[in-house]
Amino acid sequence: MKNIGIKLLSIVLLISCSQDSIYTNYFDFQNDEWYSDSSIVFNFNSQDEIDLNFNLSLSYSNEYPYQNIYTSYSLLDSSKNILKSEMIEYQLFDKKYGFPLGSGVFQDFVLDSLIVQSISLDKNSEYIFLVKHSMRENKLNGISRIALDIRKN
Repeated sequence: MKNIGIKLLSIVLLISCSQDSIYTNYFDFQNDEWYSDSSIVFNFNSQDEIDLNFNLSLSYSNEYPYQNIYTSYSLLDSSKNILKSEMIEYQLFDKKYGFPLGSGVFQDFVLDSLIVQSISLDKNSEYIFLVKHSMRENKLNGISRIALDIRKN
């Protein structure tokens, strides 16, 4: 079942890779466990001075014990200055009936979210995008992958 979710996410990422995409990468969590002290780091270079959109995809299963997840992200420039930072809540399961809200089948699901819209970055500069979970539990089960897709606006 996990392979179906991974294949589905791969297809989504391949389809979404177009001329508008300037960066796409993902991180797989070992044993589908995300620890609170683990910041996921995405390093990228802005090729042009353009407005960009940041899309974050979260792959999860029915093993995830909560209906939502809080994640925090920070966008840093090459000097480690914070350009943007925010905490975001993802609703992974319906509040009333408990069915998964992401796309997918059986146990594996993917939820995509536009988290940064139309931010301007300097041309040919290095940037760091950090993501971590902000839940009370140290270890979250049922989270298998996180992906970042940066596109021209």
